[in-house]
Amino acid sequence: MALASVSPSADYSGSVLRFGLLDIKPIEVVEIVKKFGLKFKKITRIFELERPMKSFEDLVISQNEVIFSVIQIPQWFDAKELVRAFSQRSIENYERDSELKKALEELKTSERKGKPLLSFIQLIRRRFEMERDSYISLEAEFFLNSNFPFSLYNKFVVFNNLFYDFLKILENKVRWYELLASSARSFQMYQKRIAEMKKEIGPIIDKFDECIFSFVCLKRYIIIWNAKSCDEIFNPKFLDIKNVDYVTFKELYDNFSKKLRDTKEFLLRYDPSILNREIRQFKHTREIFGKLVNLPSSNFLNIKALS
Repeated sequence: MALASVSPSADYSGSVLRFGLLDIKPIEVVEIVKKFGLKFKKITRIFELERPMKSFEDLVISQNEVIFSVIQIPQWFDAKELVRAFSQRSIENYERDSELKKALEELKTSERKGKPLLSFIQLIRRRFEMERDSYISLEAEFFLNSNFPFSLYNKFVVFNNLFYDFLKILENKVRWYELLASSARSFQMYQKRIAEMKKEIGPIIDKFDECIFSFVCLKRYIIIWNAKSCDEIFNPKFLDIKNVDYVTFKELYDNFSKKLRDTKEFLLRYDPSILNREIRQFKHTREIFGKLVNLPSSNFLNIKALS
């Protein structure tokens, strides 16, 4: 049971989206080519990085260093040891993720034809959509193998559903601005449209990054206080609320709840239909949870409310 795992929303964070949609700038390449004995001017519009890109390894290490500098760590663990363990796990997952690796490499090196930015965000959205039920099941498994309050499971599910809404909003924004850019008559206007897109989606990605960070901090805190070694981190036998400091847990839980609420209100400005989707998502999630509680692990079920 991979209870220590999290969805790609947390594993890859907004960093992948930031790299693919914000840390790029359009340039125009002019070439003289010969065809049928005649010379033609070929103009190609491509994207390049605005600044050197960190390797994925450096990226996840720096993220984990920040996480384990802000949450309380048991005395039997060393922060560097935890950073190394969680980073290695993410790096191994990434190395096996040939589809994402290919998409990121193409963003760095390929010529931009058609609507490459839209294709990139659609890839991320489709991947999440295809595996969405498994993420919800994973969160249910996390809850059923614990005596933590049901409200914790509910918040994790809301987070995963909100991530889907976030991706849909980004997709719509990118589609619109890339359409405007592709119809621009001049390269200057093309640059302007891409700059407008980045200006609008930047705050959206920033806001969800805050929510992701609070989610990861809360989940990592629960996991490391229920493990005695790095091996147990990724295969805990049982997550016992008595193993954590309740005051600290409550602070992390409240912070995550606030970030979740603030992010939802922020996204509603861009897409009020989120509320309607949320009702349908809740019914779907309830069906999945209903199936899981009938599994043998259901004897761990604890539905007390978090006061």
